[in-house]
Parts: sequence; C-alpha cells; structure tokens
Amino acid sequence: MVPLATTPRLLKRVSFRLDLASIFDCFHRYCAVGLGVYLAALLLSRLSGYGVGLFSIWSLALVPALSLLLSFLLHRRPTAVDAARAVDTYGGTKDLFLTAALLEKAAGEYQPLVAQAAEQAAPQIAPVKVVPFAFEKPLGRLAGGVVLAALALQFFPQLDPFGEVEQARKLADKQRALDDSREATAARKTQLKTEMEPQEGEVSEETKQALEGLKAALNKMKPLEKSENARALAAQQKQLGEKWRQLANDKLKELFSHSPQEQQLGASGNREKMEKWTQELQEGSSANLQKELDAAMEDLQRLMQSQDPVEKSQLEQQIRKKLKELNQFATDRVDSKPLNAALQRTLKQLEMSKMEGIDPKEAAEAMRESLELAKQELQEVAQSATDLEKLEEALKMVQMAKELNQREKLDGEETEGFSELGDYEEYYQQLAEELGIVQQGDQVAMGEGAGEGEGKGAGEGQGEGEGEGEGQGESGNEGEGEGNGLGNRGQGRGGVAPEDDSIETGFRTELSKSAVTKGKTLMTMKTKGLSEKGDDKARFQQILKQGEQGLQEAIEQEQIPPGYVDGIKTYFGNRGKSDKSGAAKPAAEKPAAAPPASQPVPGK
Repeated sequence: MVPLATTPRLLKRVSFRLDLASIFDCFHRYCAVGLGVYLAALLLSRLSGYGVGLFSIWSLALVPALSLLLSFLLHRRPTAVDAARAVDTYGGTKDLFLTAALLEKAAGEYQPLVAQAAEQAAPQIAPVKVVPFAFEKPLGRLAGGVVLAALALQFFPQLDPFGEVEQARKLADKQRALDDSREATAARKTQLKTEMEPQEGEVSEETKQALEGLKAALNKMKPLEKSENARALAAQQKQLGEKWRQLANDKLKELFSHSPQEQQLGASGNREKMEKWTQELQEGSSANLQKELDAAMEDLQRLMQSQDPVEKSQLEQQIRKKLKELNQFATDRVDSKPLNAALQRTLKQLEMSKMEGIDPKEAAEAMRESLELAKQELQEVAQSATDLEKLEEALKMVQMAKELNQREKLDGEETEGFSELGDYEEYYQQLAEELGIVQQGDQVAMGEGAGEGEGKGAGEGQGEGEGEGEGQGESGNEGEGEGNGLGNRGQGRGGVAPEDDSIETGFRTELSKSAVTKGKTLMTMKTKGLSEKGDDKARFQQILKQGEQGLQEAIEQEQIPPGYVDGIKTYFGNRGKSDKSGAAKPAAEKPAAAPPASQPVPGK
C-alpha cells in the first residue's frame, strides 16, 4: 500500500475552511433574525411605552455577540468525508479523494492504485479554490441592519400612551438617587480614613505639633533675654491664635456661641437632652450622642428582620424621631455641614425604603452606612472641641509667660523636663504667686505697682497700679510717680511749673458743641479743676448702653476665645457703676489673695 502524505493535509485544510464557512453561515442567519426581532421589539416599545429600559446601544451590541456565540456552539462541524466530496466536486476526480478518505474500508487490491492516484492529484488542487469565502456582501447586509437599528434607537420617537415611560423614569431616578447617596457616603468615609484618627480626648496631630512647638519655645527661654523671648512668644501666640480662629470659625462657632442655659431647642421634654449633648460636645466628648446613634442602628436592624407591619411602623417612627432630633441638634447647635449631610441622607434613605421599586434591604443597608458615617462625623466634632480647648489653654499660658518675661523670671531650663502643658501652667502659677502677680479672671495684674510718669505743665505723674501715685516734675521735664494697687495706671501730683503772665498770647476759650459718638480718638488731655455745670449723666449712660449692645457683636466678629468672653462681659458690665467714694468698681468681685507682708495692701 502506498503511504498517504499530501492527501490528508489537503483534506484537513479543506475541512477547516468548511468549518469557518459553516460558522459564518450560522452567524449570518442568527444575526439577521436577531436584528429583525430587535427592530420589531424596539418599534413596539416606542409605540406602546413598555420595555423602555431594555433598549440601548448595549442591548443592540448584544445581538451580534450572542449570534456569534450561538454560531460557535450550534454550527455543523464538517468531517473528512465532507472535505473529500468538496475536493472531488471542484477537481472532477470522480470520487477519487472520497475513496482515498475511505481507503481503509475499500477492497484490498485497489488500495495502492487509489492511493497513488490521490497523491498525484492532490498537489494540483488549492483549498482556497475548493472552499472560497464570500463574506463581504453578507457582512455588509448585517452592518446595514445594525446601523438601521442604531438610528431607530436614536431618532425614533418614544410614545407613552399607557404612562409606562414616566413610571420607569421615576423608578430609575429613585434608584439613581439611592446609588448616589451610597457613593457620597463611601467617598466621605474614605476621606475620613485618610486623616489621623486619635482616640477621644486626645488632640489631633496638627494641634499636637503646635503645642509641642510651644513647649520647645518655652524651654529655650532665658531670663535676661527679654526681647528675644518676647519675639518668640509673640510668634507662638500668633500661630496658636490663627489655628484657634480657623477651628472655631470652621466647625465650632455655633457650638460655643451659646451657654447651656440659653438652649431652647425642641419641646421641654427634649430640652434637657439637647443641653446635655451641647455641654458634652463643648467638653470634647460625644458618648451620649454615639449611644443615640447606636440605638437608631439597633432599631434599624430590628426593622430589617421584622415581618410584622405594626412593629415595622413603630420602628420606623422611632428611627425617624431619633434622626430628626439629631438633625435638629446638628443644624442649630453644631452647624457641622458633614454631620448634617450624613443625617439628612439617612432620613432620605428611610423614606426611600418605603418607595415602590426600591429594594428595602438595599435602602436599609444604605441607612446603616450613613449612620456609621454620622458617628465618625460626631467624633470629628468632639475632636475639634478638644483641640479648641487645648489651644485656648496654650494661649492663656503664653500670656502668663509674657508677664513672667517682663520680670526676667522666664527660665527655660526650669521647664525642660516638663511633658504636659499642665506642668508648665502649674509652675508658672506658682512662680506668679511668689512674684505677687495676681490672676483676676483672665487678665494678669501686678500686685505691687511702681511706674514711670511724665510731668508736664502742672507736673502730672503716671504710675502703674490703681490708686494715687506721687510724682514730682517740672515743666517740660519727666517726673516719676509711684502707685499702689492693681492693674491700671494711677495719677500723681507734681510741682507747679513757672509761668510768665506778661507774655501776650492769642489764646481764647472756646467750647465744642459736637456730640460724643463712637469713633477713633485722635487726642486726649487731662486737666485739673472744676468741670462745667451740666447734666451729662444721661448722655453718658446712653453712650454706655450703646457700647454694651455692640459688645456681643464685637466679640463674635473678633472671634474672642470663649475663656476670655466672661471676663470681657464682666468688665464692660461694671463700667459706670461706682461705690460710695466714686471710684469704679473692680471687674472681678471675688476677693484677691492676700499679698505678702512686705508688700503694701492693693487699693489703699
């Protein structure tokens, strides 16, 4: 028997081309039918309004893709016999290659002759000519059908005789709103995760760095370098003040703008709860608010598991009530936009859970995510309050350090081993008491006042301390005065300056009739003698009242730290009130600490 080599290769190549032709034939038929069905369904949908969401450019692309997949799976695969017949048909070899393909089943005496004839004829036959591909026209027709369907999608008008399109649009809007809310929650969570998350009661990393910078600056202070110390303290005060103002203005302005007694939120039954939340956040904690959110999450979990309509309605009301209380508190007292947004989003998702077409479980999951975000936002607010309190303490300590620096008692070597701000404050307080520096409210005053003054004309002396100071001065020269007391400057008595009445001058007495109003003071003069008669008390009281009315506005505009507000209000509230001797009452009614025996008693 003659071995076959060329004939099997020829039949294999022809069989492969027959397989491709079969796949394309199936694809052409399936795709043509699919496009026809798609166009008919599209026209029906546009005319009736049903199935609007099923037709898009992606659904159109699915028709040829599905047709191709079905063609691979369902087409008829050719055999070697089919390939041999195709070769015999093309070459006119009268079943030569068919016999060769079935050579094992043919009579034995003919096998060598058939094999030899097939091997001689095989090189003369080209598989490309046996099974030619003619794909251009069918593909063109399919492409035309796809283009026609795409144009119908784009330009064929959508009718809605049964209102199905409008209903589908509303449902899509609801689902889109729910998806958008979940995306917003996820984005905010990601943003919070990128920031540092200190434990409750600890300061943030940025504030911690500022406080460490202050402690490092205080440790470098030298008693005899007053100028350098003052510049370093001023730089620290400016930096801390900017951080305080930024933090207070951005996040906590509303939280610290009212005292707990001024809270008037909600009904009387909820007022105590609101005041407690406010005071808690002012102290840098959010424990009770976190418990309220945890209770809402527990109710939500029970709502998801309940099948009783009555119980579900009660749970929804409980959740809605808690969320509204928290949202009102966040809006009126915290004024935190991220926290308010998280709570508002939770309320909207609660309403979405009852909408037709929205999966209740999906809406409940979105609510759970929003409540978790609200808890993180509360922690952020409490953290900001803690930072604000620490910055305020640092600013007060800088003021104490300035007073000690004036006495050349600010020594950084004494505080080098301190680790907490409280250690610095305790040490400075003890040192201030030893030096006779008395703390009044939030202001620092000198226990023993001795100052320099100027003697002009009649020789008036100015001295530090409230009370009378004694001074001697001549005309045009400086006099010295000493005063005992607290805080303000005293007025001293100086010598009489010589005068020459023989010199003629152009002086004449004139009185200005302009009203005393608020404005910039250009110049002040002090004289001795009797004042002119007149009732200026009522006008003075009116001006004082106007000043008190603008006090709160000025405090808010200047963003005064909360620790200083009470002292300022007390000071201006006591202006114009006099004791029996006619002297102004001190701002602080609390008795001052007794001075050392070697010092004169303040105020005498």
